Amino acid sequence: MVPIARKRHEPVVAAPPAADETAHDTRTLGLDMLALVALFLVIVTYHLQNPILLYDVQFGSAFRNATLQPVLAVALLGATLLLAGDFKTQRTHSVRLAAVVVLLLYSLYMILAVVFDFNIAGALMGIDQALFLERLPDDVIRAPLESHLTITALFEFLAILAVLMLWQPGTRFAVYGRAVRMNASPLIVAVVVLVLLESVINLFQVQEFLLPRPSVIAATFGEIYPRLVSVGWNTFQNAFWGFVIGCGAGVLTGMLAARFTGFSRALLPLAIGINAVPIIALAPIMNNWFGAINPASKIAIVAVLTYFPAMISTVRGLNAVDHLSLELMKSYAASQWDIFWKVRLPSALPFIFSALKVATTLSMIGAIVSEYFGGTGNGLGFSIRNDAAFFKNAEAWSGIVIASLFGIGFYGVVSAAERALMHWHVSFREK
Repeated sequence: MVPIARKRHEPVVAAPPAADETAHDTRTLGLDMLALVALFLVIVTYHLQNPILLYDVQFGSAFRNATLQPVLAVALLGATLLLAGDFKTQRTHSVRLAAVVVLLLYSLYMILAVVFDFNIAGALMGIDQALFLERLPDDVIRAPLESHLTITALFEFLAILAVLMLWQPGTRFAVYGRAVRMNASPLIVAVVVLVLLESVINLFQVQEFLLPRPSVIAATFGEIYPRLVSVGWNTFQNAFWGFVIGCGAGVLTGMLAARFTGFSRALLPLAIGINAVPIIALAPIMNNWFGAINPASKIAIVAVLTYFPAMISTVRGLNAVDHLSLELMKSYAASQWDIFWKVRLPSALPFIFSALKVATTLSMIGAIVSEYFGGTGNGLGFSIRNDAAFFKNAEAWSGIVIASLFGIGFYGVVSAAERALMHWHVSFREK
C-alpha cells in the first residue's frame, strides 16, 4: 500500500509527553516557613495585648521583655506584607483578598497595642489604657479585661484563619513529601542519637549532675523557658549589634582593600593578628575599656570576632570576577562604578553571604562567652555559668538549647535574605 502524502500546510501534531517529561513541581518550603512564623506571631501578639495573658499565663510571660515585644509586633506586620506580596503573584480571589485585609488589620491593631500602647478594643470598651501596661494588682476587678479577651480572641481566630487561607497547606502535600524524602536521613539520625543517649544514661546510671537525660532536659526546658527567652533575648541583642558593626565594617573595609592594593597589604596582617587572639583574652580587656556591666563590651567582642570573616570574604569575592566580564564592560566604556555595581558586587555576594552566615554563629558564641567574664545577671551566658556552678545541669543544658534556637533563627533570617537578594544565582535556580 502506498502511504498518503501529508499536505504541505497540514500542522504537525506533537506527541503527548512521556510520563517522565511531566512538569516538575518547583515549589519550596519558603511559603510554609513564612506561614508558620506568621501563625506563631499572631498567637504571641495576642498574649502581649492583655496583661492577664502576659503575666498570668506561662506562654505569655516568656515574652515580657520590653525590648522584645515591639520586635514581635513589627515582625508580624512584616510577615503579613510578605504573605500579601505572595498573594499578589497569584490569581486574585475575593476570599483570599479578604484574608489579606483581615491579617493587615490584625497586624496594625497589634502595632498600636504593643508599640504605641493604645489598645483599640480596650478603648471601645471603656477600659483604662493604663491597665494594659503593667501587672494587675490583686484588688483590681478583672471582669472587663476578661471580656476584652473574649472579644479579641475572635479577632485572633480570624487572623489565624486568614493565614491558613493564604497558606492553603492542603494543596502542598507534594512539597511536604519531597521535603520529608530529602531530610529523612538527618531526622532519623537525630532521633536515633537522642534515643541512644537516653538509653545509655539509664543503662549506666549516669548521675544527673554529670549528664541529665534528654527527657529531663526537655521537661526542665518546658518549666523554665519563660526566663530563658528573656535572658536569651538580652544576649541576642548584643550578638546582633556586634554582628551589624563587625560585618558592616568588614564589608566596607573589604571593598576598600579590594580597590586599593596597598591598603589591603597594610590591613591584612593586622586583621589576622587580631583574629588570632582568643575571645577569653579579649573579654577582660573590653570589660576594662567599656565596663563589665556595659553591653558595649559584649558588642565590641562580637564585632571583633565577626569582622575578619566578613572582610576576607569580601576581598576574595570582589577579586574573583571573571576577566572576560570585566573586559566586556570596559569595551562598552563602563565606568568604575558601573563595573562595581553590575559585575564585581554580584559576583562577591555569594562570598559575602557565606561569611555572614558563619558570623551569625560566631556572634552568638562571642556574646555568650563574653558574659562569662562579667556582666549583669540578665544574660544567657551568666545564667548558664551560674546553673553549671550549682550543678543545675538540666537548667544549664536548657540554656544551651535556647542559645541554639536563637542561633538557628538568626542563621535562618540571613539565609532568607540571601535567597531574596540572590534569587538569580545558579545555586537557587530550581531544576
